[in-house]
Amino acid sequence: MTTSRTDRVAAARLAWAALKLTRAGRHPVSVERLAATVGVTPAEARRLVELIGFTLHRDLVSTGPAPRGAHHRLEPAEGTLGAGPDGTVDMFLLAVATGERVHAAATCPVTGTRIRIDLTAHAIVQADPPSAVVAAVDLGFGLEHADAVACAGQPFFASAPAAAGWLATHPGGRIYQVAAYLAQAHRLVAALEARPRFVL
Repeated sequence: MTTSRTDRVAAARLAWAALKLTRAGRHPVSVERLAATVGVTPAEARRLVELIGFTLHRDLVSTGPAPRGAHHRLEPAEGTLGAGPDGTVDMFLLAVATGERVHAAATCPVTGTRIRIDLTAHAIVQADPPSAVVAAVDLGFGLEHADAVACAGQPFFASAPAAAGWLATHPGGRIYQVAAYLAQAHRLVAALEARPRFVL
């Protein structure tokens, strides 16, 4: 389904609000509250929820057990949220949204090195190996690209040299140290929340 730029921007804002309000899918939120938070009518919120692919049951919206396109799971024993072995980096947004510690385990697709990242909304607790990087398409922070930033599933690599092949096949791509990518996530969140009347 082709969507307009306006729909993509609205959907990205609604998806962000839903991620925060549902605490990463653990607590459904009413359509009315979601609509009020984003600044749209309940009918428009319903349409966007359907466009995004979130679950709408009666008047409750759920992002499901994980944000769409992500592979996060709750790990009660550790009390952290986790990202799966494919190494998606939308976990950075998850940490910012929930304020909780998030854990990712990935394997570098080039070297086979195991990568472990633990972070909170404001700090990298662990990056192992320390040379680990995030490969991301540099989309800037215009909201027309926010859906792609959140859902592209950018991989982790063990080091910048290991990511060189990815960089060559992704014109406009960038390699970020893990801490720098957390700062990028905060800039994206600032863009998503840039509406002065509606603070998420």
